[in-house]
Amino acid sequence: MVTVPNQEEADKIVDQTVGSHQAACATTIPLVHSTYWWEGKLVKDQETMVLLKTTVEKFQALQETIKKMHSYKVPEIIALPVMAGLPQYLEWVRDETH
Repeated sequence: MVTVPNQEEADKIVDQTVGSHQAACATTIPLVHSTYWWEGKLVKDQETMVLLKTTVEKFQALQETIKKMHSYKVPEIIALPVMAGLPQYLEWVRDETH
């Protein structure tokens, strides 16, 4: 899961990570409202969220790619465990991130 400041940056990250098979799929949620502390100030911002589907084996490379492309000083890059899923879908993710 990654948040970015706008759709343009989301598109660049999605094109690079899915295009290079670091992620099998990306889902972009175009407008999310975030509230967070940054440098001692409470910030309310509009961002774009990207959900990237990948494997544990590909996560480190995916994270490095995102860090290089991301405009934030400290980007939100979070991996969430998959507790269960449709076996055929999980196999597809593994196959597409070869």
